[in-house]
Amino acid sequence: MKLLDTYAESLEMREKSVSQFGFSLVELMVAMTIGLFLVAVIGVLFVNSRATYLAQDANSRVQENSRFAVELLARQIRAAGDPGISFVTLNPSNPFAPLPPTTFSGTPITGTDPASAAPDSISVSFNATVDCLGQTVTSPVVNLFRINAQKQLECQSGSGTTGVLLDDVEDMQVTYGQPTPSGYAYLAAGDATMSAVTAVRVCLLLRAKADVNKRVNSASQTYVNCQGNSVAATDGYLRRSITMTTGLRVRLK
Repeated sequence: MKLLDTYAESLEMREKSVSQFGFSLVELMVAMTIGLFLVAVIGVLFVNSRATYLAQDANSRVQENSRFAVELLARQIRAAGDPGISFVTLNPSNPFAPLPPTTFSGTPITGTDPASAAPDSISVSFNATVDCLGQTVTSPVVNLFRINAQKQLECQSGSGTTGVLLDDVEDMQVTYGQPTPSGYAYLAAGDATMSAVTAVRVCLLLRAKADVNKRVNSASQTYVNCQGNSVAATDGYLRRSITMTTGLRVRLK
């Protein structure tokens, strides 16, 4: 009997010790507080990383579009008035004879300067057989660049065909550089003498194209537009103005 009593007492003590394992109410509240804190920290990190990703993506889009626009317009403006190259059959008796000169008949460059700070337009012409849209045309080509109502940079060729070159371009302001009595100045289209223009300065206001469901509409940005004014926007778009200056090759000799 003593052995049975001893065994029973040991079992009872073991059950009591096992029943003591667990967490108190205070311990549970502390654990829940720590868990909620960790969830909040993870949530903040996720939101911040998402905002950073969207900002970087928008910035990359603006940079890519700016490089394309600068290369396209610079190449077109640089060629304004270019007579091209004469491709003729070489004279077997004198293969080193100079090529016959080529001439350009047309208006190398023109532009418009609408009122109320509306986007400008610029038209360039030069001897070539392919226009700004890649179409085969009769030389000389005439390419008109402008911003349409959908905030797109478009080109209209001399044949009347219009094509979109770049999305999300809000503004284009063009000034024309020419010698003046006081030195050299960049003037608006209505004030410039186009026959004396040797360089063109173009400012484009670009914005990032992003899915409206991924933009934070409360996000604000302060940027400088092509008129040199500081503007605050709260529509979630990233905007940046870029300025390029290009000389007319035929007038810089």
